[in-house]
Amino acid sequence: MALLVLGAGTAWAGHRPNNEVLIGGAISQTGRYAEPAGRQVNSIKLWVDEVNGRGGLLGHKIALRLLDDKSDTQTAIKLYEKLITEDKVDLLLAPYSSGITEAVANVNERYKMPFVAYGAASTPIWEKGRKYIFNIVDVAENYQKGAAHLAKQIGVKKAAIIGEDSLFPRQSAKGAREWAKKLGIEIVVEENYPLKQTDFTALLQKIRAAGAEAIFSNSYFADAAAQLRQLREQNINVKLFSSTVGPGLPNFPEQLGSTADYVLGYAQWEPLPQILKHPGMKEYIEAYEKRYNEKPNYHAGMTYAALQVTEAALKKVGSFDNQKLRDAMAATDMVTVAGRYKVDAKGMNNHEGLTFQILKGQRRVVWPEKWAETKPELPMPEWSKRR
Repeated sequence: MALLVLGAGTAWAGHRPNNEVLIGGAISQTGRYAEPAGRQVNSIKLWVDEVNGRGGLLGHKIALRLLDDKSDTQTAIKLYEKLITEDKVDLLLAPYSSGITEAVANVNERYKMPFVAYGAASTPIWEKGRKYIFNIVDVAENYQKGAAHLAKQIGVKKAAIIGEDSLFPRQSAKGAREWAKKLGIEIVVEENYPLKQTDFTALLQKIRAAGAEAIFSNSYFADAAAQLRQLREQNINVKLFSSTVGPGLPNFPEQLGSTADYVLGYAQWEPLPQILKHPGMKEYIEAYEKRYNEKPNYHAGMTYAALQVTEAALKKVGSFDNQKLRDAMAATDMVTVAGRYKVDAKGMNNHEGLTFQILKGQRRVVWPEKWAETKPELPMPEWSKRR
């Protein structure tokens, strides 16, 4: 999950050579978050080229500087200090994941640099009285909301909640627990596992022994993929498997093949202009697909939406002044390619996400019904009945 940071003390753009505005950030180009962060980088580069094609930001051509935080919190903190104090960037682009965002937000708050968090979904980030961070995405606690409702529909009585022991998965697990309680689903196993764990044999055997009919996995790409492969290897069958981040990445079904089919995932947004009907969606999707030879996923779409908010706020302010930008971010009310942006006093936006199911290798929205492309195919077929 990620953030967008604005401003850099004074309007440095007016003093740079070639009438440039410097935009920079540290984002995971290597390490465990490189896959989702890479989709965000795609939208950043697309937006930069589009803005430059329109004459730049406030008449300044954008110069882009992206550093690699290597998916490491301490590295990210050091790089943001450098970008702000040494490079004196005019606009600061964000890292990926709630954990890294939480740490970097402390740096930006200290320098009074406002930002829109286009990937960070963990509610505690907005519970600390910060004034310079604004949310655009749905919160982590809702990532398993649709999956819990679908589990209830197919008669699931007992479920397991598992997840990585870091900020975002803990918050999405909290939401899964709350939704399960509301819907009368008993949680028979609830367990966090260490970062970078790859062997889930013992945990999955524990889930089978407890009689869980569904698994709510609060996971990223590698851990969700490993869990599914090991479920199949051990012939452990459940009626429903839902993961948070991994299934939303395009190469998840590519790498897992039929093992990924019937899995539920969550998306902040999907490239479905005929269903979601947000202005500019069709044009954005076409431009992204032409450039990258694939449709944008929600990491890409929400990043582009946050950059639209950024551009609108800058135009309203007419300068790169931090405080004015902060006030504009707080007051902006607009519809982006991902829906409406309008924050409350805490800086929280009211965004609603989607639950999809991977069917024949494709993400298909199945919940909520008002946006569903198709009906869910549940319970999941047993492994022995798959190709």
